[in-house]
Amino acid sequence: MHNLCRVLSFLMVKYFIPYFWYSDLDQLTEIMKITGTPTQDFVQKLHSQDAKNYIKSLPKVQKKDFASILKYANPLAVNLLEKMLVLDAEKRVTAAEALMHPYFEPIHDPEEEIEAEKYDDTFDNMDLPLDEWKRITYKEILNFKPPQTLESKETAV
Repeated sequence: MHNLCRVLSFLMVKYFIPYFWYSDLDQLTEIMKITGTPTQDFVQKLHSQDAKNYIKSLPKVQKKDFASILKYANPLAVNLLEKMLVLDAEKRVTAAEALMHPYFEPIHDPEEEIEAEKYDDTFDNMDLPLDEWKRITYKEILNFKPPQTLESKETAV
């Protein structure tokens, strides 16, 4: 696990954080320099015509070989990162699948792993005025009830 955290930290510092202050489109362009240009199938799934046009306007870039970027990382960690850093959510490894990856085998404990509810994406592509987004967010905060968690074996006294 520690090795995966170091790999993720390296990726964040070297490749993603420098672009934190860039616009969303600049960030996407920089990310695609590593992940490669999205497939035509992925572009067709996008709801925003502006997003489709933007991605189509970019030069085609091949996906980088993560192993060559992360030369000293555990090969299993690199393999897992490649499965996690996929733009198309339908092709990206789920959290449950990631936990079953061989990288986590030494610490995998199904009794401690709770599967989250499916993400509700009904609002993702809505074009609403700012005041409406504020109202929806405020209502969501008021209605939020933290899940009741079981005490971890590691933290149990």
